[in-house]
Amino acid sequence: MIVQEQLRSISLTSRSHPSTIGIEGALSKVETINATTNSSESILMGLASLEDLYDCVEEFLKMGSTQRVMSSDGSEFVEEMLDESLRLMDTCSASRELMAETQEHVRDIQSCVRRKKVAGGGGDQLDVAISSFVGFRKNMRKEAKKLLGSVKKIDGGSSSYDNEHLAAVIDVMRRVVSVSVVVLKSLLVFLPGKQSNMKRKLASLLVKKKYNHDATKNELDTLDYAICGDFFSYDDLQKKLVEVEVSIGGFEKSLEGLFRRLIRIRASLLNIISH
Repeated sequence: MIVQEQLRSISLTSRSHPSTIGIEGALSKVETINATTNSSESILMGLASLEDLYDCVEEFLKMGSTQRVMSSDGSEFVEEMLDESLRLMDTCSASRELMAETQEHVRDIQSCVRRKKVAGGGGDQLDVAISSFVGFRKNMRKEAKKLLGSVKKIDGGSSSYDNEHLAAVIDVMRRVVSVSVVVLKSLLVFLPGKQSNMKRKLASLLVKKKYNHDATKNELDTLDYAICGDFFSYDDLQKKLVEVEVSIGGFEKSLEGLFRRLIRIRASLLNIISH
């Protein structure tokens, strides 16, 4: 509901201009996707849509009319966008590192589980790998909370301009920043899971007797339950590990793509401001 309200407020404040139609179409796609659930699938679609959006932004910034109006009257705004693009890049980079670390821990556990199933040994190694993952998850929650606080400070700004074309350009670019923040916030809320206190999770499990996996649609949550609650067979654990590997791998790939596009956007902005 919070995400829906944020996206609605972004849409209601938009102005239109013939040169911004392409970006507005891509913006609408991102807004539609992220008005749904915060499942890994919807977040991944949101990130992929952001990549498409920034492809449109790159082409938009190459347009002669856009460059002229931004270089002549919008230099202050270009500086603002350079700062916000850098902060978005920092968030993408830090989030991508969390994804890479998650994959390392998941693959360590997968390797131990396979050895235990085949040879019947390796129990101590599995315990060490699981303990390491649990410790990492605690650190991930802290880092995600810190990143969430940082990305919330990126607000897209607000001001008014007499030049109608410049006003439309600035408005659509601020919407791009705002919708980027919404997507990244969804990811950073997803990563810690619904509850950060594992003891509370396990207590809830004991009361309910059964955990409804489909209700959360959070693969990290279900893996937390699996390895800390000991309610699954090794086959079930392997399945959950694969699910996490797939979803986190998708996040990592999309964040890498988004990061590269933000670099290109910064290059375009620097090119505009240098003329």
